[in-house]
Amino acid sequence: MEFCKSTIGKEKTQFGALKLAEYDGQLGKGLHNNSVFSIIRTGSPLRIKIGPTVYDFAANELLFIGPHYEIGVAEPITADGFLLWFTADFYERSKADTEILNSALFFGSHPFLSMRDCRTDLIFKKLIVERLTGCAEYLAIDMMIAHHCFESLLLEGYQTMLSQEISCGSADTAAVQLFNRFTVLLHKHYREHTSVQYYADRMNISPRKLTELCFAVTGKSAKCVISNIVAQQALRYIQHTDLSISQISYELGFSDESNFRNFFKRQTGSNPLAYRQI
Repeated sequence: MEFCKSTIGKEKTQFGALKLAEYDGQLGKGLHNNSVFSIIRTGSPLRIKIGPTVYDFAANELLFIGPHYEIGVAEPITADGFLLWFTADFYERSKADTEILNSALFFGSHPFLSMRDCRTDLIFKKLIVERLTGCAEYLAIDMMIAHHCFESLLLEGYQTMLSQEISCGSADTAAVQLFNRFTVLLHKHYREHTSVQYYADRMNISPRKLTELCFAVTGKSAKCVISNIVAQQALRYIQHTDLSISQISYELGFSDESNFRNFFKRQTGSNPLAYRQI
Protein backbone atom coordinates (compact mmCIF):
# COMPACT_ATOMS: atom_id res chain seq x y z
CA MET A 1 0.00 0.00 0.00
CA GLU A 2 1.39 3.40 -0.96
CA PHE A 3 1.00 5.79 1.93
CA CYS A 4 2.99 7.46 4.65
CA LYS A 5 4.36 5.24 7.40
CA SER A 6 2.02 6.56 10.08
CA THR A 7 -1.46 5.05 10.13
CA ILE A 8 -4.76 6.87 10.37
CA GLY A 9 -5.79 7.23 13.98
CA LYS A 10 -2.36 8.05 15.37
CA GLU A 11 -1.94 11.61 16.53
CA LYS A 12 1.16 12.26 14.44
CA THR A 13 -0.54 11.43 11.16
CA GLN A 14 -0.50 14.63 9.14
CA PHE A 15 -0.62 13.65 5.47
CA GLY A 16 -0.60 10.67 3.17
CA ALA A 17 -1.18 9.25 -0.29
CA LEU A 18 -2.36 5.93 -1.64
CA LYS A 19 -3.80 4.26 -4.71
CA LEU A 20 -7.58 4.41 -5.00
CA ALA A 21 -7.55 0.65 -5.67
CA GLU A 22 -6.18 0.18 -2.14
CA TYR A 23 -8.74 2.45 -0.51
CA ASP A 24 -11.10 0.66 1.88
CA GLY A 25 -13.92 1.50 4.24
CA GLN A 26 -11.80 1.31 7.39
CA LEU A 27 -9.33 3.83 6.06
CA GLY A 28 -12.18 6.02 4.82
CA LYS A 29 -13.73 6.04 8.27
CA GLY A 30 -10.38 6.98 9.77
CA LEU A 31 -9.95 9.88 7.37
CA HIS A 32 -13.49 11.08 8.01
CA ASN A 33 -13.15 10.85 11.78
CA ASN A 34 -9.93 12.83 11.69
CA SER A 35 -11.59 15.63 9.68
CA VAL A 36 -8.85 15.80 7.08
CA PHE A 37 -8.81 17.55 3.73
CA SER A 38 -8.74 15.23 0.72
CA ILE A 39 -7.64 15.45 -2.92
CA ILE A 40 -8.53 12.74 -5.41
CA ARG A 41 -6.83 12.39 -8.78
CA THR A 42 -8.76 10.08 -11.10
CA GLY A 43 -6.85 7.94 -13.57
CA SER A 44 -9.93 6.48 -15.25
CA PRO A 45 -13.68 7.16 -15.25
CA LEU A 46 -14.94 6.48 -11.72
CA ARG A 47 -18.04 6.56 -9.56
CA ILE A 48 -17.22 8.11 -6.20
CA LYS A 49 -19.54 8.60 -3.25
CA ILE A 50 -18.96 11.92 -1.47
CA GLY A 51 -21.20 12.27 1.54
CA PRO A 52 -24.56 10.65 0.71
CA THR A 53 -24.33 11.22 -3.07
CA VAL A 54 -22.63 9.20 -5.83
CA TYR A 55 -20.95 11.18 -8.63
CA ASP A 56 -19.49 10.14 -11.97
CA PHE A 57 -16.06 11.51 -12.83
CA ALA A 58 -13.99 11.37 -15.99
CA ALA A 59 -10.34 10.37 -16.13
CA ASN A 60 -7.66 12.91 -15.21
CA GLU A 61 -9.75 15.02 -12.82
CA LEU A 62 -8.61 16.61 -9.57
CA LEU A 63 -11.23 16.70 -6.81
CA PHE A 64 -10.84 18.89 -3.73
CA ILE A 65 -12.99 17.61 -0.86
CA GLY A 66 -13.38 19.32 2.49
CA PRO A 67 -13.46 17.73 5.96
CA HIS A 68 -16.51 15.88 7.31
CA TYR A 69 -17.35 14.37 3.91
CA GLU A 70 -17.05 10.60 3.95
CA ILE A 71 -15.63 9.25 0.68
CA GLY A 72 -16.37 5.91 -0.96
CA VAL A 73 -15.10 4.38 -4.21
CA ALA A 74 -17.63 2.25 -6.09
CA GLU A 75 -15.09 -0.35 -7.27
CA PRO A 76 -11.93 -0.02 -5.15
CA ILE A 77 -10.32 -3.13 -6.66
CA THR A 78 -10.18 -1.62 -10.15
CA ALA A 79 -10.22 2.09 -9.33
CA ASP A 80 -7.42 3.88 -11.14
CA GLY A 81 -6.11 7.01 -9.44
CA PHE A 82 -4.86 8.35 -6.12
CA LEU A 83 -6.22 9.72 -2.86
CA LEU A 84 -4.14 12.32 -1.01
CA TRP A 85 -4.97 13.74 2.40
CA PHE A 86 -3.60 16.23 4.94
CA THR A 87 -4.60 17.97 8.16
CA ALA A 88 -5.08 21.68 8.70
CA ASP A 89 -2.40 21.68 11.42
CA PHE A 90 0.10 20.36 8.91
CA TYR A 91 -0.77 22.73 6.06
CA GLU A 92 -1.38 26.09 7.72
CA ARG A 93 1.92 27.96 7.91
CA SER A 94 0.94 31.41 6.71
CA LYS A 95 -2.06 33.69 6.26
CA ALA A 96 -2.17 32.67 2.61
CA ASP A 97 -2.36 29.00 3.61
CA THR A 98 -5.25 29.78 5.95
CA GLU A 99 -7.08 31.79 3.30
CA ILE A 100 -6.88 29.00 0.74
CA LEU A 101 -7.76 26.25 3.21
CA ASN A 102 -10.84 28.08 4.47
CA SER A 103 -12.05 29.25 1.07
CA ALA A 104 -14.73 27.84 -1.20
CA LEU A 105 -12.09 25.43 -2.50
CA PHE A 106 -13.03 23.20 0.44
CA PHE A 107 -16.01 24.99 2.01
CA GLY A 108 -18.16 25.96 -0.96
CA SER A 109 -21.85 25.21 -1.41
CA HIS A 110 -20.92 21.99 -3.25
CA PRO A 111 -19.24 19.02 -1.52
CA PHE A 112 -16.24 19.22 -3.85
CA LEU A 113 -14.52 21.30 -6.52
CA SER A 114 -13.31 19.50 -9.64
CA MET A 115 -10.89 20.54 -12.35
CA ARG A 116 -9.12 18.97 -15.31
CA ASP A 117 -5.55 17.82 -14.65
CA CYS A 118 -3.31 18.15 -17.72
CA ARG A 119 -0.52 16.00 -16.26
CA THR A 120 -0.22 12.40 -17.33
CA ASP A 121 -0.69 9.65 -14.76
CA LEU A 122 3.05 8.99 -14.73
CA ILE A 123 3.98 12.64 -14.19
CA PHE A 124 1.44 13.05 -11.38
CA LYS A 125 2.75 9.92 -9.71
CA LYS A 126 6.39 11.02 -10.03
CA LEU A 127 5.92 14.69 -9.05
CA ILE A 128 3.34 14.29 -6.29
CA VAL A 129 2.60 10.76 -5.09
CA GLU A 130 6.12 9.34 -4.94
CA ARG A 131 7.45 12.48 -3.28
CA LEU A 132 4.72 12.29 -0.63
CA THR A 133 5.19 8.59 0.02
CA GLY A 134 8.91 9.22 0.37
CA CYS A 135 8.27 11.61 3.27
CA ALA A 136 7.65 8.87 5.81
CA GLU A 137 9.93 9.96 8.65
CA TYR A 138 8.47 13.42 9.25
CA LEU A 139 11.90 15.05 9.18
CA ALA A 140 12.05 18.80 8.59
CA ILE A 141 12.91 18.35 4.93
CA ASP A 142 10.10 15.78 4.57
CA MET A 143 7.59 18.27 5.91
CA MET A 144 8.82 20.97 3.54
CA ILE A 145 8.58 18.68 0.51
CA ALA A 146 5.14 17.41 1.48
CA HIS A 147 3.85 20.95 2.07
CA HIS A 148 5.17 22.02 -1.31
CA CYS A 149 3.40 19.11 -3.04
CA PHE A 150 0.05 19.99 -1.50
CA GLU A 151 0.59 23.71 -1.96
CA SER A 152 1.12 23.30 -5.71
CA LEU A 153 -2.17 21.39 -6.03
CA LEU A 154 -4.14 23.77 -3.81
CA LEU A 155 -2.92 26.80 -5.73
CA GLU A 156 -4.12 25.21 -8.97
CA GLY A 157 -7.48 24.47 -7.41
CA TYR A 158 -7.75 27.91 -5.83
CA GLN A 159 -7.04 29.60 -9.16
CA THR A 160 -9.70 27.45 -10.83
CA MET A 161 -12.16 28.31 -8.07
CA LEU A 162 -11.60 32.05 -8.54
CA SER A 163 -12.01 31.71 -12.30
CA GLN A 164 -15.28 29.87 -11.85
CA GLU A 165 -16.59 32.45 -9.40
CA ILE A 166 -15.77 35.33 -11.69
CA SER A 167 -17.19 33.63 -14.79
CA CYS A 168 -20.45 32.88 -12.96
CA GLY A 169 -21.09 36.48 -11.99
CA SER A 170 -20.16 40.09 -12.48
CA ALA A 171 -17.90 40.35 -9.44
CA ASP A 172 -14.34 41.44 -10.19
CA THR A 173 -11.22 39.84 -8.78
CA ALA A 174 -10.87 42.36 -5.95
CA ALA A 175 -14.43 41.69 -4.80
CA VAL A 176 -13.90 37.93 -4.89
CA GLN A 177 -10.69 38.25 -2.88
CA LEU A 178 -12.43 40.42 -0.29
CA PHE A 179 -15.32 37.97 -0.11
CA ASN A 180 -12.85 35.10 0.40
CA ARG A 181 -11.35 37.05 3.29
CA PHE A 182 -14.85 37.25 4.77
CA THR A 183 -15.38 33.49 4.43
CA VAL A 184 -12.03 32.77 6.08
CA LEU A 185 -13.03 34.91 9.07
CA LEU A 186 -16.46 33.31 9.07
CA HIS A 187 -15.17 29.75 9.20
CA LYS A 188 -12.89 30.72 12.07
CA HIS A 189 -15.41 32.63 14.19
CA TYR A 190 -18.96 31.54 13.31
CA ARG A 191 -19.28 29.60 16.58
CA GLU A 192 -18.81 32.80 18.60
CA HIS A 193 -20.02 35.48 16.19
CA THR A 194 -22.90 35.48 13.70
CA SER A 195 -23.55 39.21 13.37
CA VAL A 196 -22.75 41.08 10.16
CA GLN A 197 -21.42 43.94 12.28
CA TYR A 198 -18.67 41.77 13.79
CA TYR A 199 -17.24 40.71 10.41
CA ALA A 200 -17.62 44.18 8.93
CA ASP A 201 -15.61 45.59 11.84
CA ARG A 202 -12.89 42.95 11.37
CA MET A 203 -12.64 43.87 7.69
CA ASN A 204 -12.75 47.63 8.34
CA ILE A 205 -15.83 48.12 6.18
CA SER A 206 -19.44 48.98 6.97
CA PRO A 207 -22.11 46.29 7.36
CA ARG A 208 -23.84 47.76 4.32
CA LYS A 209 -20.63 47.45 2.27
CA LEU A 210 -20.21 43.82 3.37
CA THR A 211 -23.79 43.03 2.39
CA GLU A 212 -23.29 44.69 -1.02
CA LEU A 213 -20.09 42.67 -1.46
CA CYS A 214 -21.88 39.39 -0.71
CA PHE A 215 -24.70 40.25 -3.10
CA ALA A 216 -22.16 41.05 -5.85
CA VAL A 217 -20.32 37.73 -5.46
CA THR A 218 -23.06 35.31 -4.42
CA GLY A 219 -26.39 37.04 -4.93
CA LYS A 220 -27.09 36.63 -1.20
CA SER A 221 -26.92 38.99 1.77
CA ALA A 222 -24.09 38.80 4.31
CA LYS A 223 -26.53 37.54 6.94
CA CYS A 224 -27.67 34.82 4.55
CA VAL A 225 -24.07 33.78 3.86
CA ILE A 226 -23.42 33.52 7.61
CA SER A 227 -26.57 31.47 8.17
CA ASN A 228 -25.70 29.19 5.24
CA ILE A 229 -22.25 28.44 6.67
CA VAL A 230 -23.69 27.61 10.10
CA ALA A 231 -26.38 25.45 8.47
CA GLN A 232 -23.76 23.61 6.36
CA GLN A 233 -21.74 22.83 9.47
CA ALA A 234 -24.88 21.68 11.27
CA LEU A 235 -25.73 19.32 8.40
CA ARG A 236 -22.22 17.88 8.46
CA TYR A 237 -22.41 17.22 12.21
CA ILE A 238 -25.84 15.61 11.87
CA GLN A 239 -24.92 13.48 8.85
CA HIS A 240 -21.40 12.46 9.77
CA THR A 241 -21.16 12.31 13.59
CA ASP A 242 -22.92 10.51 16.42
CA LEU A 243 -23.14 13.67 18.54
CA SER A 244 -26.49 14.36 20.14
CA ILE A 245 -28.52 17.36 18.96
CA SER A 246 -27.71 19.06 22.25
CA GLN A 247 -23.98 18.49 21.72
CA ILE A 248 -24.18 19.78 18.14
CA SER A 249 -25.96 22.94 19.24
CA TYR A 250 -23.16 23.50 21.77
CA GLU A 251 -20.45 22.86 19.17
CA LEU A 252 -22.03 25.45 16.86
CA GLY A 253 -22.23 28.09 19.57
CA PHE A 254 -25.98 28.18 20.23
CA SER A 255 -27.06 29.30 23.69
CA ASP A 256 -29.50 26.41 24.03
CA GLU A 257 -30.83 23.48 22.04
CA SER A 258 -34.21 25.07 21.29
CA ASN A 259 -32.54 28.01 19.54
CA PHE A 260 -30.58 25.58 17.40
CA ARG A 261 -33.69 23.56 16.55
CA ASN A 262 -35.55 26.71 15.49
CA PHE A 263 -32.60 27.87 13.38
CA PHE A 264 -32.28 24.45 11.71
CA LYS A 265 -36.01 24.36 10.97
CA ARG A 266 -35.86 27.80 9.29
CA GLN A 267 -32.86 26.83 7.19
CA THR A 268 -33.87 23.34 6.09
CA GLY A 269 -37.61 23.01 6.71
CA SER A 270 -36.94 19.98 8.90
CA ASN A 271 -36.03 19.37 12.52
CA PRO A 272 -32.56 17.95 13.28
CA LEU A 273 -33.69 14.50 14.44
CA ALA A 274 -35.93 14.01 11.41
CA TYR A 275 -33.12 15.06 9.08
CA ARG A 276 -30.72 12.57 10.70
CA GLN A 277 -33.15 9.77 9.96
CA ILE A 278 -33.48 10.59 6.24
